[in-house]
Amino acid sequence: MKRSLILKKHQELKSGKINISDLYHSYLEKIESIKDTNSIITPVEVNLKHFKLTDNPLSACFYSLKDNVSTKGIRTTGASKMLEHYVPPYSATIYELLQSSNAILTSKCNLDQFAMAGTGLESPYGEVLNVLDHSRIAGGSSSGSVNLVASGAVDFAIGSDTGDSIRRPASFLGVVGYKPSYGLVSRYGVLPYAPSLDHIGVIAKRVSDCALVADQICQFDPKDYTSQKLDHHFFDDLKELKNMKIAVIRGIEDAIAPNERKLYLNALDKIKKAGHTIVEKSTDFSLLDSIGVVYQVISNVEGLSCYGSFTGIPFGENVGGNDYESVTFNNRNTFFNRQVKKRFIMGAYVTSDTNFELVYIHAKKVRTLLINLVNSLLDDVDGLLIPSASSIAPTIESIKKDIHHCSHADDCLILGNFAGLPSITVPCGEYNNMPYGININCKQKQDQKTFDIAYTIEGILGGKNE
Repeated sequence: MKRSLILKKHQELKSGKINISDLYHSYLEKIESIKDTNSIITPVEVNLKHFKLTDNPLSACFYSLKDNVSTKGIRTTGASKMLEHYVPPYSATIYELLQSSNAILTSKCNLDQFAMAGTGLESPYGEVLNVLDHSRIAGGSSSGSVNLVASGAVDFAIGSDTGDSIRRPASFLGVVGYKPSYGLVSRYGVLPYAPSLDHIGVIAKRVSDCALVADQICQFDPKDYTSQKLDHHFFDDLKELKNMKIAVIRGIEDAIAPNERKLYLNALDKIKKAGHTIVEKSTDFSLLDSIGVVYQVISNVEGLSCYGSFTGIPFGENVGGNDYESVTFNNRNTFFNRQVKKRFIMGAYVTSDTNFELVYIHAKKVRTLLINLVNSLLDDVDGLLIPSASSIAPTIESIKKDIHHCSHADDCLILGNFAGLPSITVPCGEYNNMPYGININCKQKQDQKTFDIAYTIEGILGGKNE
């Protein structure tokens, strides 16, 4: 049997070795044990009275949704007090697909407000604390999602990834985070941040488990105009590869903290000793320097556009005012946090008459150069391996005091969003009892190859049958 915890549990349920009711209560105990990490915004009541196990491997899987995924009849806040009492009249496509698989939703996860941050500390529903060390961040914006998976409170969780929001937190928590090719998972019903960068993905403990979930959710959706078709059997076709050629960026290790650098280089050494080839590729680091700025410009402009209707008048909380302008100002000033306000101000500034051509259009041109760059790094190799972060999870204190700064090792994850590439983070070791991961990318729609490479590396670095 492939290294799949989900499939193993499903088979044990079918054989009667474990009981669904007892299993559910064990999950509830784990959820209760991490209550102080603020990982959940809305618990979902589960009624197992009429539950029937089906042949779908996700049947009886307990899972959580990031709370920017619309769920009919269940509160969806986007981690904003403006939507504190919002109950959608419809469901996101991804939720409908998971419900049809007979998976069991237990909770809606906390996140940075409207997914606009990378720490998990920007939510009015509480700062999300790392379940492994409460003095550290879980990362963001899919902070609650990774915490629930890492703690064993769910079998898998759904997150969104605009720059690194699934894959970097996965590194911090020692789990697997998968971002599919752009358009393979429908964004219909998911609160957006930046539509040209947004991806919906999966967090689980094993590569194979991510593949099982991806088989269910990677479906063409006519309700999403960016939806793409791809024939796939990710889990069934999952295999360990021989003689892989994996590209790395020459010199990227210098952007990693010293002890984490040892983990990264040790992982490369193990991959080489397993019979695979590491190909060092030179690149223009001055171009890589632009990644963060280009991301901020494009994402904040798109975010401003997406949330222009959030005035509190059509829907949402409303604190009142004397006229349209004062009502809008009062509601946004009350319910948008400092991070959201900052990003919207930047979005407005760079699209002003003075700056539109000079800044915004220029940023889009540089994005194209970066897309060409990452695609050139993928030429003549099976995949590109990069660090998932510059360090283990930073402390909350270092983030609040602005001591921790991102480097190329953090920013390079954004390349996968710029180009819409399949990208997956797998654990590669620990430092100071905290996990650290590496990230694999392939060309667009090569999601099967991405899974295969990640599955192979997972085995090399210590993934075991359980």
